Amino acid sequence: MAHYYLLPRRFSATLRCVRPLIWRLESWLVALILCVLRLLPLSLASRLAGWCFERIGPHTPRAQKVRQNLAVAFPGQNPFEAERLLRNTFRYVGVAMVELVQLPQIWRRREQRIEFVLEPGAVTPAAELPCVFVTAHVGAWQLAPLVGPNFGVTIPIIHAPEENPYVDRLFRRMRSAWGGPLVVSDGGVREAMRSLNQGHSIGLAIDTRLDSGAALPFFGEDALTNTVPARLALRYGCDMVPVLAERLPNERYRIRIFPPVRPRADSMGANDQVKDMIVQLNQRVERWIQARPGEWFCMKQRWPKATIARYCAEDRDGQLS
Repeated sequence: MAHYYLLPRRFSATLRCVRPLIWRLESWLVALILCVLRLLPLSLASRLAGWCFERIGPHTPRAQKVRQNLAVAFPGQNPFEAERLLRNTFRYVGVAMVELVQLPQIWRRREQRIEFVLEPGAVTPAAELPCVFVTAHVGAWQLAPLVGPNFGVTIPIIHAPEENPYVDRLFRRMRSAWGGPLVVSDGGVREAMRSLNQGHSIGLAIDTRLDSGAALPFFGEDALTNTVPARLALRYGCDMVPVLAERLPNERYRIRIFPPVRPRADSMGANDQVKDMIVQLNQRVERWIQARPGEWFCMKQRWPKATIARYCAEDRDGQLS
């Protein structure tokens, strides 16, 4: 997560001595913005935040990472299409922030706002059937963990905390609507194992950037990928269940629960089974992103630099020709 929200990354080291003060000031500003967005109607807050992020986001340092990721996932776009997709991506970052801010209100009005759908072959979540629930930062991903409280299942959620502890406290308070404990990603595997040992489910996102992991295909190019969900599912004999939260018109949502992902051949060794399950999951996430390309939260570099350089070079060559 970012050291600072309002200052460039290059100042992180030089301003370390005054970091607590900057963090406090940032938290006050963030709290003010969140308060305004919380008080507005959901539709108005979403439009306002989306409008602001769409205009500011493309001029921030994060924009280059987004451009690079989109170049790999959606190659061959002309400059107009690429810019439109970039702006849509930032617009939906603003919408996602509003959904987090108003998560408690959305949950309280769930009968009007949310529908839960079991896809063919899916199993109804139950407390006596522990699962490894996996989602991706696609669509209304902030709402995916609501599977837990809706079905009466306690799901510890593994997440990356904000660097700013005061802002992190604000976000943790809003995420309490998920109904389960929040587990910090550092050391989260141990907590996940403890939860599964106790017969509880866990939940995490699969598409985050890692500095380690297995190099597995994602949009046709190898990317370091988190294999922990599949390893835990196989070790504890439970299902790995994909979950997608979709946005519908009029600020409504559909949370879809898919059939469990299992190895396609029992004859595989354990490591091959893990890779096979994650490849299947990556393919599903690709379909989710392709169906709603502007709603993919891709603020961090997802592929190796060499892969990104190759796609960006191909885009430049295509534009010149």
